[in-house]
Amino acid sequence: MNIFTGNYYECKAGNLISISGDRGKSAGFVGKVLPELAPKKEFWKVWRSNISLIPELENTRYYIKEYYKCVLSKVNIEDLLKNEVDPILLCYERGKNFCHRHVVAEYIEIMYNTHVKDIMIDENLNITENPRPNYIRDILINVMNNV
Repeated sequence: MNIFTGNYYECKAGNLISISGDRGKSAGFVGKVLPELAPKKEFWKVWRSNISLIPELENTRYYIKEYYKCVLSKVNIEDLLKNEVDPILLCYERGKNFCHRHVVAEYIEIMYNTHVKDIMIDENLNITENPRPNYIRDILINVMNNV
């Protein structure tokens, strides 16, 4: 199985699955959801309120630590995706902007030794790969080793 990530605005076809807190409603998404992978509102609010108040990297570390502790460490990705064919896990942020889907992708790569592409896909199934922020993997590995 191939696993992909993307955002609601740039993925127009395929096995689209929402992993955001509002299940994609703000983007008009109607489809499958995996609420188990959505960020918890409590730490999301803290992270959001800290934007521009503390250094971005410090805030991102906080988010990744809380996301791992409250979400990723409590789910079994294999079980969540066992009946899916080439799922595209969706959230809001475009491209290389920090987003929890990038943390999910890095986690899957670390735990299951498989590459997860962040993509854009149009109605004709033309795929373009987006790069993920490089620093997420290092922070996540550090968090996983110290939680």
